[in-house]
Amino acid sequence: MRLSRAEVESHSTKASCWVAIHGSVYDVTDFIDSHPGGPNVILRCAGKDATEDFDSVHDKETLTQSLAPSSVVGHVEPGALAKSSDPPKGTAPAENSNLPPPLGSLLNLFDFEKVAQQHLPPNAWAYYSSGAEDEISKRQNSKAFQKVSLRPRILRNIPAVDTTTHILGKSVSLPIYMSATGIAKLAHPDGERALGAAAGKEGLAQVLANGSSVPIEGVMNARTHPEQPVFFQLYVNRDIKKSEEMVLRADRAGVGAVWVTVDSPVVGKREMDERLNLEVQARDNPSTQGQGVAKTMASSISPFIDWSILEWLRGLTQLPIVIKGIQCVEDAVQAYHCGVQGIVLSNHGGRSQDTAQSPLLTLLEIRRYAPFLIESEMQIFLDGGIRRGTDVLKAVALGATAVGLGRPMLYGLAAGYGEQGVRRTIEILRHEIETNMVFLGVKSLKDLGPHLLNTARLERDVVGSVKFIGSFYALILSRSDRVHLTVVARSNYDAVKENGIFIDSENHGQHTFRPHHIVKSPDEVSGPFDYVICAHKAIDQEAVASRLQPAINEDTTIVIIQNGVGNEEPFRKAYPKSSIITCVTWVGATQTSPGVVKHTKSEDMEIGLFPNPSVDQPVEQSRLTTFASLLEGGNTRCQILEDMQRRRWEKVVWNAAWNTLTTLTLLDTQSWLHSSNDAIPLTRRLMREVIDVAQKCGASLEYELVDELMDRINSLPGIGSSMQTDFKNGKPLEVDVIVGFPSKKAREFGLETPVLDTISALTRAVDVRLRSS
Repeated sequence: MRLSRAEVESHSTKASCWVAIHGSVYDVTDFIDSHPGGPNVILRCAGKDATEDFDSVHDKETLTQSLAPSSVVGHVEPGALAKSSDPPKGTAPAENSNLPPPLGSLLNLFDFEKVAQQHLPPNAWAYYSSGAEDEISKRQNSKAFQKVSLRPRILRNIPAVDTTTHILGKSVSLPIYMSATGIAKLAHPDGERALGAAAGKEGLAQVLANGSSVPIEGVMNARTHPEQPVFFQLYVNRDIKKSEEMVLRADRAGVGAVWVTVDSPVVGKREMDERLNLEVQARDNPSTQGQGVAKTMASSISPFIDWSILEWLRGLTQLPIVIKGIQCVEDAVQAYHCGVQGIVLSNHGGRSQDTAQSPLLTLLEIRRYAPFLIESEMQIFLDGGIRRGTDVLKAVALGATAVGLGRPMLYGLAAGYGEQGVRRTIEILRHEIETNMVFLGVKSLKDLGPHLLNTARLERDVVGSVKFIGSFYALILSRSDRVHLTVVARSNYDAVKENGIFIDSENHGQHTFRPHHIVKSPDEVSGPFDYVICAHKAIDQEAVASRLQPAINEDTTIVIIQNGVGNEEPFRKAYPKSSIITCVTWVGATQTSPGVVKHTKSEDMEIGLFPNPSVDQPVEQSRLTTFASLLEGGNTRCQILEDMQRRRWEKVVWNAAWNTLTTLTLLDTQSWLHSSNDAIPLTRRLMREVIDVAQKCGASLEYELVDELMDRINSLPGIGSSMQTDFKNGKPLEVDVIVGFPSKKAREFGLETPVLDTISALTRAVDVRLRSS
């Protein structure tokens, strides 16, 4: 039935909405609220010819897949209706009459980006290029690679190099793949088909976006050969049934894996995208708030998923599962235990949470805290900020199987280049990878490793390092014939391996002892152990707990010898069936050089259980008394206490004062106390405020403790603190467990602790400066 312009335009509200596409008029009233891009996209086209808008992001096949044949209500003559893509009155359409430069003149990926910016429509450029908020993460993704230097090897006789590898069992010609990128037709009419054709001819894998312009079947049918790997990226829909249908459909189409994206439970604030689309969004509705293409496309994503989504997904398909969006070592370890086949270290190209750390930094975290993941069957991928072949090689050398590129592939499509532009992009990367492999002196990707990199500048940004056991307690435990001791020595490994550990103690004399095993990482040990003793600085406890996984099972007792309060919770969460012994110790020990420790007379220790209801009480008590007997057998003072939390809080009162004040002033204790008339009253008030918090937490402390601690400090010469030493050495500070946790608890209880809060904020600021310098 032929419809008039007036008839179509009369159906331009949400109550009755018609749109024309390629001459057919569709009644989309019932489809508006379920449109993946949100209702406003359709309402802007109501009563108009939406052909150009539709073709810019969809294939014709999408119509038959999304709308029933009964939704066609008639037809219109070409040109009969106003176009939804027409600019507002008084606005001239943006045109770029400049022809793009010849492909051969583009020498790197940055050249493609410049051309794309000049030739893409403004809304497409904003959608593709924008990052979240201040775009700090977007910039840092690239800068992280710049902080890593190569260490070339010479005279290696490299006649040819092999760049092939395998991604989820699929052979590829380069350690790169096409990341999932939505609505590629904004860059070129062939969209994902052109990306797929380029991937097939260049031997790469393609990850097809959930928001692809081209249906899955269309991309699979356009492959250049049957074995060409295509993986499907999934955003979990608010309507879980729709996601279920998408997974089953992808499985039927023959994709090789499902990559579930988890780093965008909500859409990041991409201000350039929102700002440039505000005028279009508000054209027909002045009350519309700024909302870019990204928010429009992602309005159906569910923010309510958790780790159980993997069980749901495994119930739908036997395809390999990859989690995309891992941003810390703890989640990488969790993913491994969930049995996924791969993870993607990604902050969504800096498009989700701004200031999220770079994926390369997350890879370094994994190398430091969970290197067993590098050697596991779970493959590690990485995306974000990769623009050079050297970037690819750095990631692979640090343990990545392959890296993903998203924006560069879209920029290759732009300016009319299409498939050939993408192939030129890949050609440039291939040449850079091959050339730099020769410079490095390697013949294949398997020859790459961290020995070819200098990561010192980036390592400073990785969360704090780990030491399993203090050298003093290693000596004490080594004295027992019952103990088979393994020591993890990171920074002083070479010295300890060659010479053992030398202790010069005022109580025990001079001793050199050699542990049974000395390793650089807990992942090198053949655990599990009966006791794992944590005497490291209480920094980033969750990361430490994750890293201990190879050494611990439910029969292992974890011994925590640390300053602070709240230390046990991360370990209990990570190992709910293990016993935990918590300790308070007063030990004066200093490492004067690698493997050499000076010990004063102080060595008092109090220990007790951090009770675990899931372990029988007699079993826990036996583990506690056994450990105490090992300490006593080493001739050190040890006392078992029932109420260890009270003792931990008592020491926190001490540490909250002296660790922070000596660090902030760089004075010793006596110099601080005599620095002004306000020093002693401020110190006493700080201690009293910590006691107030301790009382609310159930520790039975009294204000008399302040007098006791002041008398104690006055009986000693001026001393510094371990935190002050860490500051002077440029190391991270134990802020959270000493003043951060008490300050946080004070806020939860509604306590006014102005001195504590101020000292906590100042100390944290110093720590932030250390970590960023």
